[in-house]
Amino acid sequence: MQTLVQDLAYGWRMLRKSPGLSVVILVMLTLGIGANTAVFTVFDAILLRPLGYENPKQLVQIWETRTEGAFQQIPFSYPDYQDIKRQSNVFSKMGGYSRNSMTLSGKDGAEQVPVGVASADFFETLGVRPILGRTFQAQEEQAKKNISLILTYGAWQRRFAGDRAVIGKTLVMDGELATIVGVLPKSFVFAPSQSADFWASLKLNEWRLRRNAYWLYPVARLRPGITLQQAQSEVQGLSRQLEQQYPDSNAKLGAELIDLRQQIVGPMQPVLVAVMGAIAFVLLITCANVAGLLLARSVPRRREISIRLALGARSMRIARQLLTESILLAFIGGGAGVLAAYLAVPLLVSVLPQTVLLATPPLQGLTVNASVLWFALLLSVFTGILFGLAPVIQTFKPSLRPELQEASHASVGSAHRRIRNVLVISEMALAVVLLIGAGLMLKSLKRVLTTDPGFNTRNLLTGSLALPERKYPEGRRQLAFQQRLLQTINRLPGVKQAGAVTIVPMAGEGNTSRFDVEGHPKSSGGEEYEANSPTITQNYFSVMGVPLRAGRFFNSQDQEKSTHVVIVNQALADMVFPKQNAVGKRINFTYTNETHYLEIVGVVGNENVNSLDVPPTPIVYDCYEQNPNPYFNFVVRTTKEPATLAAAVTRAVHELEPEAPVFRMSSMTNIIWDSPMMMMRAYPAYLIGGFATLALLLAALGLYGVLAYSVVQRTRELGVRMALGAQRGDLLRMVVRNGLKLALVGIGLGIAGGLLVARLIASLLFGVAPTDAPTFISVGVVLFMAALAASYVPALRATKVDPMVALRYE
Repeated sequence: MQTLVQDLAYGWRMLRKSPGLSVVILVMLTLGIGANTAVFTVFDAILLRPLGYENPKQLVQIWETRTEGAFQQIPFSYPDYQDIKRQSNVFSKMGGYSRNSMTLSGKDGAEQVPVGVASADFFETLGVRPILGRTFQAQEEQAKKNISLILTYGAWQRRFAGDRAVIGKTLVMDGELATIVGVLPKSFVFAPSQSADFWASLKLNEWRLRRNAYWLYPVARLRPGITLQQAQSEVQGLSRQLEQQYPDSNAKLGAELIDLRQQIVGPMQPVLVAVMGAIAFVLLITCANVAGLLLARSVPRRREISIRLALGARSMRIARQLLTESILLAFIGGGAGVLAAYLAVPLLVSVLPQTVLLATPPLQGLTVNASVLWFALLLSVFTGILFGLAPVIQTFKPSLRPELQEASHASVGSAHRRIRNVLVISEMALAVVLLIGAGLMLKSLKRVLTTDPGFNTRNLLTGSLALPERKYPEGRRQLAFQQRLLQTINRLPGVKQAGAVTIVPMAGEGNTSRFDVEGHPKSSGGEEYEANSPTITQNYFSVMGVPLRAGRFFNSQDQEKSTHVVIVNQALADMVFPKQNAVGKRINFTYTNETHYLEIVGVVGNENVNSLDVPPTPIVYDCYEQNPNPYFNFVVRTTKEPATLAAAVTRAVHELEPEAPVFRMSSMTNIIWDSPMMMMRAYPAYLIGGFATLALLLAALGLYGVLAYSVVQRTRELGVRMALGAQRGDLLRMVVRNGLKLALVGIGLGIAGGLLVARLIASLLFGVAPTDAPTFISVGVVLFMAALAASYVPALRATKVDPMVALRYE
């Protein structure tokens, strides 16, 4: 211990002896360790920290799956859920949930709130117990029962100030009384619920009891000793039995079990791993730079170390002292890095869209915790050892005489130069790998952003509205209100045209419906298809700028008592009627037992409903004038910035109906940028791009430092060359050539590494091949130019060496 204290004290004196160099090193370490710690904080919260449920590794989500069509993973129908629950032997508990939104009415008006809907066994399956009251009971699922509510801890505190007498109180939800029966613990979060404030009991109406109505998401707990593969095998077998029992509804239906953690964070895993890998590369480049600086600082000490070795000092003792100095530097830099991470983490999280934060509860209120501090501690030790190895290697010379001679001439040994050259090549190679990864991801992002969504996204305002059904129970009244509202909005200054739709494109919403085709009914073995099924106003396509491909748009002839017609998109026409004219064909939705054919009167372009980076899904558009709905979204084409009209549109709604909440008001541009798809592409692309830029700067500085130091150490040699007739241009070319040789070797190794990394991140790319030649060539050119610039300044300094000054002391 005494020796360690002595080494630390000596190391501290050495830091104070070279304050400028020490500050530069500490700044670099603070950036490197701080950035790694900040990214690891997010990585740990999402991928490493266990879900906050009892024995979370036993929890699985169950999906029904189809072997054909665009929608291959779907929720369960309630009857299928009940059959699997009763017949399976691999689960100890099973519950189900769904997502909804409801109108909460109160003295301050109406608001639309996200609501989780849960079965009686849902919370018991998760192992979650309320801190007040109880969870749901099976008898509460009957359609005629009032809604029972469970509050999250946050809702209990915000809306009821933590009142412990809240149990039994009632709220008005969707015009009905809802009784509060429980309060969940503070630790409870459930990502798929979008951080809903309320949980409501199921209400099993006629539609929800249909075997072909898919709306429930089952969560099950595996029995002890049962593996995921065993459970998958049994549930798949039960699905085959249901297919035989109910061929009309369960044909080609299977089942898939997914670990609940994987279900929640799975899509984010490759993104976070890529970001973590990128920032680790930056740290390695930082270590190489710091090692080069320490190696330069060790040159004046080589004579001291050589004398100590000659006098009998052990190499291990000197190596330990040098490593102690390095680790001391790393600890100071690590401490500053933790402080930087503490400040940076909230900034990292703050740039995420609200929708992403709601769907990722671990990121809410995220901060540096104990596990992150341990990571920073271990990272500091590792970093200190890593960049401290270069000076330590110099203590293990097989011969002391050359070292003493080199020290006397204040020149640099060949081994010293080789180590520095290796460090520079490593920095260049790592920077190339990072730049290639960043270039591919940024090019991917550009391809996504330039993908045609099938409609005009500029100057488009959207918002959602829910009419109180007790005041608008009939379709005629719903339609009349909507028409009055759109007329009012159309008269607002700055509005070109307004329409309505039940599913806003790119908003991450959507329901699907199954249908068959006239002449090939499902009941006779015909094919059954699935498509998104939004309901739109007659002018919707005009507002959105969706082109007509065949037939006609909806028009004033399409009314309640006229022939029920639909319009399909090109994707559906190609899927169901390949090489045929879809106009005039008739389809029948199979979610009811009654056959009711709808005539296709038009085919429109592919409007992307879900995401820009996936193919457009099949869509059947229903006409709002023929099938009104109390819930709809207005779409408003404006002549100016959409956000400036939000308040006026909201006032227009409330002037017509004060009890109708207006929510999710946003421009289409913001909807796209706030979508999970954009977060998964833009966030890592910009982060890795920033890391790559930093890596490029560090690598260029590393090359500059090595060449500048080499020029200083070779002053005598350069003077001799000039005294013997060498021209300044010769010296310039010599130094630049030496720098470019190192850079070219690093670029070559980096391109080889980049090919490997590009294949690893191939799943994150869109419209770009992992071997995209322009990206690789561009990165090589950028690194070459950076190396040329970094080499030129020291080379210019070499040409200004005065031979007389250089040889004065020889």
